[in-house]
Amino acid sequence: MSYEYNIRYLKGAAALPLSGAFDPTEIPEPWKSLDEAVLDQMPWGGDYKPDTRARAGWNEQGIHVLMYSNEPQIRAEVLVHGGPVCTDSCVEFFLMPNPDSGLYLNCEVNPQGIVHLGVGDGRYGRLVMSVLPEGMNVTHSDHSGGWWAVSYTLPADFIRSKLDGNIQINQAMRGNFYKCGDKTAHPHYVMFKPYDTEKPDYHRPELFAPMTLTGV
Repeated sequence: MSYEYNIRYLKGAAALPLSGAFDPTEIPEPWKSLDEAVLDQMPWGGDYKPDTRARAGWNEQGIHVLMYSNEPQIRAEVLVHGGPVCTDSCVEFFLMPNPDSGLYLNCEVNPQGIVHLGVGDGRYGRLVMSVLPEGMNVTHSDHSGGWWAVSYTLPADFIRSKLDGNIQINQAMRGNFYKCGDKTAHPHYVMFKPYDTEKPDYHRPELFAPMTLTGV
């Protein structure tokens, strides 16, 4: 099975303005036309696999992300940007905009829209943002025992200045979508593109999936 992902052009749109309950069957256009990545791989085993999906699109403003997960019970205790949101119910997008530079970002978000955004070329020594980039515009849904969702923009200026990346059609990138919850009632590690490492490790850029900025 191929685990390549096309980040399609998102005409006239930015981060999805989430509020209230989230229903994946009611995702509006043009978001509905984006490819849906299904996070159903569990290379490290486990018996808890919440239904989790992701969609990503791009335009001149940057790369726009929507991630959503169906969980009856969530943890959302981290309240400060840059904090350890991976201990909460958490959806994550790792992206290397310019494979030649070796730099990649990890954007980890809990159900309250609290973000851990880091930049670097490996697991250690990463620059973690305590203040989010202007234009990131994080939004989140409510949670009442079912779906929860987050949406945000990775601004083009941020990608250019911090990751040496270009936002243009046919740009080749690499990345992966993840779901985890280290301190939830059911710790779990779920992903889009699987790979086999000795223990859960999302900071493996050499194992990321190919991603390409494409047209509509």
